[in-house]
Formats: sequence, structure tokens, C-alpha cells
Amino acid sequence: MNDFVVSMLLLGAISSGGNMPFWSTANSFGLMPEYSGGLALVSASTSFDESKNWKWCWGVSLAAREEKTLGFTFIPDQVYVSGGWRNISLDLGIKHEKQDFFGASPLLGSLSTTAGRLAWSGNTRSMPGYTLRLAPANVPFTKGHLQVFGSWGDYINIDPNSFVKHHGAHSTRFGLKGNIGPASITLAIDHWAQWAGVHPTYGQMPLSFVDYCRMVTGSHGGATSTKSDQINVIGNQLGCETIRFDWKGDGWSIAAQHEIPYEDKSGMKFQNFPDGVNTIAFSFDDKKKWVTDIVYEFQYTMLQSGSVHGRLATEEEIASGKDPRMEKYGDGKWYITLGGLDNYSNNGEYASGWTAWGRCKGNPLFFSAGTRKGTLDYKGLVKGVENNRLKAHHVGISGALFHKIPYRLMLTWSRNYGTYGAPYERNDTKDGVPQHQFSSAFNAQIPFLDGSLLLMPGIWCDAGQVLPFNFAATVGLRYMIQPLKKTKSSSK
Repeated sequence: MNDFVVSMLLLGAISSGGNMPFWSTANSFGLMPEYSGGLALVSASTSFDESKNWKWCWGVSLAAREEKTLGFTFIPDQVYVSGGWRNISLDLGIKHEKQDFFGASPLLGSLSTTAGRLAWSGNTRSMPGYTLRLAPANVPFTKGHLQVFGSWGDYINIDPNSFVKHHGAHSTRFGLKGNIGPASITLAIDHWAQWAGVHPTYGQMPLSFVDYCRMVTGSHGGATSTKSDQINVIGNQLGCETIRFDWKGDGWSIAAQHEIPYEDKSGMKFQNFPDGVNTIAFSFDDKKKWVTDIVYEFQYTMLQSGSVHGRLATEEEIASGKDPRMEKYGDGKWYITLGGLDNYSNNGEYASGWTAWGRCKGNPLFFSAGTRKGTLDYKGLVKGVENNRLKAHHVGISGALFHKIPYRLMLTWSRNYGTYGAPYERNDTKDGVPQHQFSSAFNAQIPFLDGSLLLMPGIWCDAGQVLPFNFAATVGLRYMIQPLKKTKSSSK
């Protein structure tokens, strides 16, 4: 049967400073208040009946916020219908992407900085569109030792403050999973692209089917594209490559994952190594232990394939024409492309970059422009991210206090350098002066009425040079109507 669940949440938030601290809002799908205020969230959903080949489900989640400076905001969080046949499914509408590395309770949020998905972490609101998915399916003649999975989707950006209005977004995901006994190895690539839309200078960006094909394949723009897109690729192309190892023990499991960001071919060719997010996660199956899950992550995004994107070709190189890196740019000159200055989550034509509603869609530690100066107000145009070169250590711990109360503890230390083009506190070094930052969180859920009613307190804190010192508290009350279990009746 399709399990039916209804949930209602009322939450209040109060902060000692301006904005709420980092971990109170990160990876929350843009729902949590950015300032002191309140949130009301009502949701209803069903789930797939996995016992059937043909299956369907739906979900509706609506939120309302009232907060300092932003006033009242209505958010259509999720409105979707999904249908599937065996391993294939289709989502239509607005639906959250799945997150990973949860602890004792998924309601408390992921223990990872990126929620296990560097390209799309759930750090901002979801976009309306469709997603065609292939769940892991066995490759013929491999006896289940090799599986293939993936997805294909198209969406539209509805953030009214994006630099390019109403632009589209495309997603392609492909992966292979090898299974040998208790071990598995996963290789996956996520490709995202922003395209089309209305540019404030160039007007309507290319929108034809041919342009769609160019965008999907990461090809040069056509004659109607901007000069930059004709030289490089159409739209804003980015993504992530993932390598993951899992081992399932007796009552426990461990996972090691390396996520590699890319903005162009140099990143896809691993020229930006060792940039990426490195995750190690240990988990007990028994979620009633005092400590059930531990996640450690190290982020490093300093290289970005180097500090130089290209240089003028010499006369000898032009005469020989043998260097495959040589390209003729829009100024009529020949250049040797070196592939540096990847500038993660930023773009020229799509100047808001990989952001929406004031937040980065991918890595939450890539702070949006205006963060450090305090000019980011979540109601105006955001020109990309101001910080994509960083070194960070993160620890996430979860368990159940007294074996009954699920909790989550998050501790994040980072050194932030800004970008190559605008390093924090410029000086005579190419890296600038690192800005130190510490962010922490502790939240829990206290069950009442056999778990139908949850009291959800939270304590959040920032201290450092990018985000000002800030202490905040939240308290939520969530009531959940659990699905009724069908029982067989007997007659006498």
C-alpha cells in the first residue's frame, strides 16, 4: 500500500545578531528563517509501494515564514507526483533531491557539509521541473555484481532576483556500482547546466532544440550565443565526480567518499586535484545507542586547476599548430588554454552563478557575495559566491541521549581565502589573508505521544572573521500522523 503521512511543524527562532547562524539554515532547502522569526510547515505525502511493479506517490509541502526585515514569505516547498515501473520512475513538479549521511533521525538533517551531494546539496529551494530516474539496476550477466543508475532532468529557475531571469537548468547523472560481498564501489558523475533565460544586456539567450543539444553535450554555443559561449561552452556548465567505497559489517557500516568539483574540462580531467570534499562516515545499525553515527570531512578547494586560465601563444606555437590546447579567442588572437581559474559556482553571463534565493545551490561553505561585508540581505540580486577557495575540517556526530532522544552535533572549522580574482584582504601573496571561521550546532528531537509529537530544540553558534559572532536558539513542535497499519481480521 501507499503509506500516507501528514506532518505539521511550528518553529520559532531568535538570534543574538542579524542573520541566523550558518548551520541553522544550511542544507534546509531554503525553509529555515534567515533572521529571527517563525516558520510554519504543513506537509502530506505518500510513498512508493515497492511490492508492486507499477507504483505511484505524491507529496505536498507548504511553508510560511515571518521574520525580521524579510516579513512574510510563502514557500511552495514541494508539490509533486511520481510514477514508476520497476527501476524506472518519473518525478513531476517541485521535489527535494535525496540527501545522505543522516544520523539517528533524518528529521535532524544530514551530518555532512554537502549532505553527500556537492553539486546539489539542498542548500536552497528546489526548482520545478521533471526528473527521469533509473534506480540501481543489475547489468546483465554480472549476477548483481555490477549495477547502473542515473537520472535526467530539466527545471526552471523561479528566483525573481537571478541575474538571468527564468533560465533553465539541466541535470544528468550517471553511475556504476560494483558489489562484492559486504563491499561496494560507486563511480558517479553529476552534470548541471544553466542555459536560456533573459539576460539584462543580451536579451533572450539561445533557446532552440539545437541549443538544448549543445547544452546537454557541453558544446560550443552557436551563432546566436554570446562570444564567450562560442569560445567556451553554451551556458554555465558545472558538476561533480564521485568515488565512494562502502563496507557493511555485522551491525555497522563504513563509507569513504571523494567528491570532485568541476567547472570545465580541466576539472573533469582531474587537473584540479586535490580539490574536493573527502568524507569518512561510520554508522551503527542500532539507532538507540548514545553514539550511532560519526562523520568526518575535509574540504580543500584551493587549486582550481591553477591560477592562470590561458596565455598568448608564441609565434612558433602558432606556426606549428601542433598544441591541442591552442584556441583562437574572440579577440582574433591565439591562446594556449591552461585550464586554471575554475572559479567554482561563478560564471560570466550567468552572473548569479550557482546560487538561488541568496544561497549557493551546491557547497554551503561557498558563501554568497556580500556575506563577509554584511550586505547580503536575501531579497536582492546576488552576484555569485565570494568564497570558493577554502580549507575546512568538519565533524558530525549523532546518537540517542538516554537511548531515547535523537540528537545531532555539528562542528566546522574553515580557513577561507575568497576567490582568485578577489581574495579576502588582498596583500602581496596570491592567496590573500585567510579568514578563519567556526560554526557549530546542536539539535535534538524529544518524542511524546509514542513519537507522534516531537519537541525539537536547537542551539546554533558562529564565531570568526567571515560570519560575525552569533548565538541563536530555535524550538519547534512537530506533530506527525503516522500511517495506519492494515491488520487481518478473523471471523468466528
